[in-house]
This record gives sequence, C-alpha cells and structure tokens, in this order.
Amino acid sequence: MNNNYNNNNNNSNNNSNNNSNNYNYKNNNLPLYLQKYIIKILCSYINTMNKLVTMPNVQLYRIDEGIIKRLMMNLALVSKEWFKTLSNNLTVSIDFNYKENDDKYSIIKMENVKTLKLHFDQRNNEIYEMIGGIDKREIPIQTVYKKLEKLNLSSTLTTTSTTITNINDNNNNNSKLFNRIIIRNLYFNFELLQSFINRLYENNNNCLAIENLTIAELEIKDSIDINKIIQLRKHVKKVIRLTFEDPSSIEVVLEIFKTWSKSIQYFIIDGENPPNLLSKLTGLDGGINYFSNQLKELNVCKMPITIGELIEILKSNRNLINLSFNFCFDSLIYFLSTKSEKLNDQSIKRCKCNSLFKFIENNNNNNNNNNNNNNNNNNNNNNNNNNNNNNNNNNNNNNNNNNNNNNNNNNNNNNNNNNNNNNNNNNKNDNNNDNDKFEKELVEFEKYWNQLVDLFSNQKSLTFLEIGHECVHNFKYSTMSWKKKKPFPTDVDKRFGTLISSVPNLVNIKFFSGTTSANIFFEIANRNQSITSIKPSAIISYCDVEKYSADLKQLCEHFSHIQECSLTILPDNAVYFNYKKN
Repeated sequence: MNNNYNNNNNNSNNNSNNNSNNYNYKNNNLPLYLQKYIIKILCSYINTMNKLVTMPNVQLYRIDEGIIKRLMMNLALVSKEWFKTLSNNLTVSIDFNYKENDDKYSIIKMENVKTLKLHFDQRNNEIYEMIGGIDKREIPIQTVYKKLEKLNLSSTLTTTSTTITNINDNNNNNSKLFNRIIIRNLYFNFELLQSFINRLYENNNNCLAIENLTIAELEIKDSIDINKIIQLRKHVKKVIRLTFEDPSSIEVVLEIFKTWSKSIQYFIIDGENPPNLLSKLTGLDGGINYFSNQLKELNVCKMPITIGELIEILKSNRNLINLSFNFCFDSLIYFLSTKSEKLNDQSIKRCKCNSLFKFIENNNNNNNNNNNNNNNNNNNNNNNNNNNNNNNNNNNNNNNNNNNNNNNNNNNNNNNNNNNNNNNNNNKNDNNNDNDKFEKELVEFEKYWNQLVDLFSNQKSLTFLEIGHECVHNFKYSTMSWKKKKPFPTDVDKRFGTLISSVPNLVNIKFFSGTTSANIFFEIANRNQSITSIKPSAIISYCDVEKYSADLKQLCEHFSHIQECSLTILPDNAVYFNYKKN
C-alpha cells in the first residue's frame, strides 16, 4: 500500500511541477480549444482523486489531498481561460469548499457540485474539516443541514433554469444534479452512523444525494441484526471498506455482500466467523462468487483458508494490491513434500484439520455415501439369500436327521477358518482403500497447486503479501505439529518459494509464524528480483534464533535487491534482527 501511495504522490508532484513549468508562459504553442480539452482531462482526474476515501492510512490520505489542492491552484493561476474551464468542470466539493455567494474567484462553484465528500469522526460524533492540512475544525451539525439545503436548492434551480432555456454549453456541468454524498467515517460505530444518516434525511428529506450515500467503512461485530443492515441500505449504496469481527450470522454476511459486494475495495476478516464463510462467499458450496474485481485488499486473520477458496478469490480479482491469508503449514508440508521425503521422515504427516484441502474430504464423503448405499443394497440381497438358504437348510435338516456330531464339528472348524481369512482380506482391502484415497488426494492437490501458481503469476498489481500459519486443530491456532527447530523439507521450501516468487511485481513479503528457518527466503529472493522487503516472524520455541538471524544477514549480503529485512520473535514481538540498506 505505501509504495502505491508514494507512486501516486510522486506522479501528482510531477504533474504539478510540469503544469507550472510548461504553461506559465503564454501558451501560444497550442490552440485554445486543445488547451481546454487538456484541462477537462485533468479535471476528470482531479474529480476522481477528490472522491477517494482511501483507507486506512489517514496521514497518506491527507498528503494525497494536499497534492491535489496544489495541482488545482497551479492550473487556475495560468490564465483566465484555464481558470474558467477548470471551475466549470470541477464537480466534487470536499467539506463545502466553495463560496455560497457566487464568488467569481472561487475555483469550486456551488452550482456545479455533483458530489459532496464529508469527514465524520465517529469517536467524537462530529463532521470536521482540516485547516491548512494540520488543524481539525468541527463543522456544527446545524451548519451541515443548512449547507446541504442550499446546495440541494442551488442544484434544483440550476437544473430547472437549464431545462427552460435549453442551454447547451459543453464547458458547463450545470445540467448535472447534486446527487451523491461520500462520508469518510473514522472510528466506526454502527449506531452512531445510522443515527447520523437518519438525522441527515429527516432534515433534508427532499435531497436526492442523501439516498445515494457512499461510506468509507462498515464494521460488523458480534450479533448485528439483519434488519439494521436492511435499514442502512435504504440510503447507503456503496461501502468501500468492510470488516468482519466475529459476526455470528451467515445470513447477515450474505445480505451485506448481496447489497455492496461490487463496491467493496478493502475486505478484512478478523476473528471467529461463521463456519465455511469463505466457501459461501466464493460460491464453492454451489452459490454465487461475491468477490468482484474492485477488491484491492484482502486480509484474512485468525482463520485458515483453503486452496479452493483462495483460487476462487484470485480468479475473480486481478487488481489486488495487498493480500494476507493463512494456511495450515502442517498440511502444506505434507502435500508439498515428495514421496521419498515422506518415506525418509516419519514426522511428515497429514494434519487432522483438513483446512488446507477440505473439499477433497467432501468428495470422499460423497464416495462414502455411495459405498454405504451399495453396502445396504448388498446387505438386503444377502439377507434374502440367507433366508432362502435357511429354508433350504431347514428342509435339509429335516431330511438329514441322522447326521453325526463329527460332521458338525468339522463344519464349524471350516467356518472358523473361513472367517479368519475373510477378516484378513477385509483388513487388506481397507488398507488398499486408504492408500488409494491418499494417492488420489495427492494427485488432486497437484492440479490445484499448479492452478494457484498460475493465478499468482497473473496478479500484476499485487505488491504486498503476508502469509501466516493457522490451524483449527491446534489450540488457539498458534502452534504446529512439525518438529520444533527443524527446517522444512527441501522440496517444500522450493515449491512454496516458487509460488510466492511467481508474483511478478511483488515488493513486500511478511510471514506470521509458521517458519522455522530462513531457507525459503533464499528460494524467493533468488527467483524474484522485484522483492525489496522480507520480514518473517517465528515462534521462539520453533526456531534457532541465532542461526535464523545469521542466515537472514547472509541473505541481505548476497542479494543486493533486498532493501530491508527483519526477524520478529513471538510471542513477545521482539525484533532479533533488523536490516535496512543505506
């Protein structure tokens, strides 16, 4: 995220400098109509930037805002024609930054405003504006009501006048209604947000824009009633950042995604969530894949993700910038290690959690159901046959009353031998079935893993990747079954490293627990030269801290493209190694 912000800042600074340097002398090189056309393109860019509610870094957001203000001022000061064209085509107001009395020197004209962006501090329950980019000043709520009323009236009057006089001025946006309000709400509180929206509507119920709200952030905690979501969607048409923190109802989750999935750019899952949440949201359970290509950041905390879920998310998202998720590393070691590694190391075992590859388990369940049905049918047939045999045997017994005990004993012995043989055969069949199941599972995993590598290689916008270890089988998802202070098998490091390094423009890598050595980072750094930052963390009981730190130091010395690297040891969050290139 930070790199993208910095790129935007540099680009905007360059735009400002270029505008000042290239156009301050009389502009005789271009005809006026071309100059106006260029200004309109820049106005479209400014309008887009002024609508952004980039989350969550407030400092970087304000830096971007300041750059756009300077760009507007530089353009407006070039000439009267530039000022007029600029003023007629800027349609976004931030915190009512216009003059209400038709000030001819105001760059933003009230009658041209189509979109209003407000800043709402829910911690203090106030609308505010920034003065000089530093000082925060409250805008009293009654002032907000009055300004909204005037803005709405100005838009209505202007539109009516335009319709009557049938003016068709391509340089004027008067025909566009004020019809949208963007609320950059910080320190989320559901009740305060709903109360604020209700008050806006009650005091300006004829304002179209209040029925077309965009909010920066929506947090769903604990047991939010679905009726509250239905009430909120009457006015809120877009949600930019969505956070789930222990929502108890899958119905509420699905209602939110049905309503706002196409506008969500940042999605954070933090805490315990309804079972199979991501399977339902990605459509793996037979439903709809709600993830849209608008998503820029996905952060899945405190719960593991399956390969199937991750594949479905990546298939529908090619614009991800930040991606954070958790695998069960015990399962990953089992599936990525070779047959010979498994034979040579008996500690490589499949985790009981099934959280990495659980849809294979579902397929097996289906097979088991079919087998059970077949067994039931066979049992019914066997029962019928047994009844017939019993009848025949009874007849035979009636006819053979003179059989002696020696024959019966011989028959019993033969039956016992047959039973023993059958039991041995059944055990062998069970073992064969288990082996077949595991072989099929490994084959299926290979298909999905290759698909995942291919999808990673197509994530050209992805610059930040964080991967952690989580397992529902282990207490609090905190530990691994893998032997402490033991490096991963060689093929695991190679194949996992190949997956990560396949992201073409990856810059930052973080690992949250899960690692026991630095081996995988040598694989990654060797394969991808775009990576400049590697920051793993490890549980102290699972790694040799001194060797881990020494290996990371060697990594930084060997690969010149690594600009920063650190090792954080859990659970104390102590930084044992920290490198930053001069």
